[in-house]
Amino acid sequence: MQTPLPTNDEIIAYSDSVPWKGIEQAKRRFNERLKELLKTAQDDSLPLDDLSQAAGIPVTLLYEDASKGNVLLGHLGDRPFVLGSFVSQRYRFGKPLLKAIIPYNFNPAVNHHNLHETENPTTDLRALGAELELGLYRPDGSAPTEDEIQRFSEIYRNNARKLGITPQVDREACQYQVEVHVAPGVGYHRTRQSLDGILQSLVLAGDATGLNTAVMAAYPILSDFHLTDDPKVHTAVDVMVEINNRFPEYLERQAQTRARYHIKPEANVVEIFRNQGCHIHLDIAGRSEALGLFTFYTMLRSATAIANATVLKGSPFVNGTCDAELLCTREFLRGVTVTARYIEMPLSPHLLPEGLARYGHLLYSERANAAARAMLCDGSLGEDISAMHNPIGRIRPDLGMSKRICTMESTGMPVNISASRQAAVLTDFEFTHVLLENYYRKYGTNLEPMYADKTLWEIAGPLSTEKFIALQEHSDRAGTDMVLETAGGRSLSLVDFYEMKRRYMHRHLIDMATVTPRDIDDVYASLSRMLEPPSGRVAETPEQYIIDATTRSTGNWGRILRNAFIEEGGTPGDHNPDAVLRVVNRVHNALRRRYQEGFTTGD
Repeated sequence: MQTPLPTNDEIIAYSDSVPWKGIEQAKRRFNERLKELLKTAQDDSLPLDDLSQAAGIPVTLLYEDASKGNVLLGHLGDRPFVLGSFVSQRYRFGKPLLKAIIPYNFNPAVNHHNLHETENPTTDLRALGAELELGLYRPDGSAPTEDEIQRFSEIYRNNARKLGITPQVDREACQYQVEVHVAPGVGYHRTRQSLDGILQSLVLAGDATGLNTAVMAAYPILSDFHLTDDPKVHTAVDVMVEINNRFPEYLERQAQTRARYHIKPEANVVEIFRNQGCHIHLDIAGRSEALGLFTFYTMLRSATAIANATVLKGSPFVNGTCDAELLCTREFLRGVTVTARYIEMPLSPHLLPEGLARYGHLLYSERANAAARAMLCDGSLGEDISAMHNPIGRIRPDLGMSKRICTMESTGMPVNISASRQAAVLTDFEFTHVLLENYYRKYGTNLEPMYADKTLWEIAGPLSTEKFIALQEHSDRAGTDMVLETAGGRSLSLVDFYEMKRRYMHRHLIDMATVTPRDIDDVYASLSRMLEPPSGRVAETPEQYIIDATTRSTGNWGRILRNAFIEEGGTPGDHNPDAVLRVVNRVHNALRRRYQEGFTTGD
């Protein structure tokens, strides 16, 4: 079977030439010395001799010019490996060079034969975390001030601490967007409780500041989408505009999207790109680079990824316009930029041909404004670019925690106002990830045994790029009424697909001490109830979807929002900011009614 994954022979050959323990030791020493040097770093000097002595191996640069983006290489055995990377001066924002170095935590010599020797000796549920993006606005639709957003964030943090959830709030590219964090955890009930706490904290912060929340897959109301005044945002805009200008077809897409949603003619690509998503992170066992590639190519490109995204989709509104065709506009908006092209999988600097040269060149040529984004390489248009906004995800070797965590990140999931839907999708990713890690430990990157297991192939087998795109577009139009097609070619409703997964999980997770049959049923029974309630009662209004205990989280969310727009006097396809605002306010007010009287669960 032909796949873009490195073969087991190639992975093992690398491990034979560079021992994984040697890489671990060198990286720890390198990182420890780097931390010491950071205390006094003031200029762009790079003491390679000092770092080499600390690491116990030669440390070199891929390119001689340290003012540009570059890669630090360690030399042990027959092949070099990446110790860290840094971007050019353009993206350092005045930081000394040493402070711009991002450690590369993946270990390319860890494979399915030696994974049991690392600190992750058994298959287990990996800690899962997520970030939820959402918009803020005044009830009359006007834009909040910077001071108002800062106050909203501070009150959110205070309330989150009281509820025992992660208080972190990050700013997004748009001044009117924030990102809140779901703490890493395990299991459906814990995840849902965290999400309920997040929604309650948002309500409390909104009540205190007079700001409303737009928890939808795209920023919905009439807005200039003013960008945050931050050097990182300005540079990201510069690089996105510069790269898109190389490709006339994407300039035409931007013009068409401006016209479709009545966005101001001078809006740049980032001001058109109004996505709001749920980014899901799962730890990679043993920091195995091959396991990260394998999980990305299977799980994030599978029918599971399409099904989970569809459960969360629903946002027909952009800039005060209700789309005439789409129940969810998120992926259409993503298509305005060449940096959102689909990729088969990330680029490995170690395990794929020419990987290091292509990875380094994206940094050196300033076409990637962050080290991890240089792994998201796409060359299908004739020149390599960073597909940093691709609709599938990325693998992250660069998280700066003390444990040097590496994650696989799904960026294909929208945000949804239902804590139950969001929690079910997150936990399903945990369960699916366990299946694949267990598979990898047995078979490595060989997909033949997966193909022979017809059910596993339907659950996690990689879809072709063409099929993946077609199913995304189908779900954008049909929402949860879609008919899903698996890698095996079978067509299923979402309910039938999740029932198939439930039965498979019962058979294959039975020996895991951390997963009980009840844990499995909680996830898939919840999904089944939301998609096809046994009572036959389905939410038809935003209030029923959010508040009513008999219909909560049921129904086709995108269609519910479109029907509410029609009820408010709008016609799909029309630019009617007043009708859109009334619907979005109804959603926010329903959220208030549900959460303002206390911490409620029970979906």
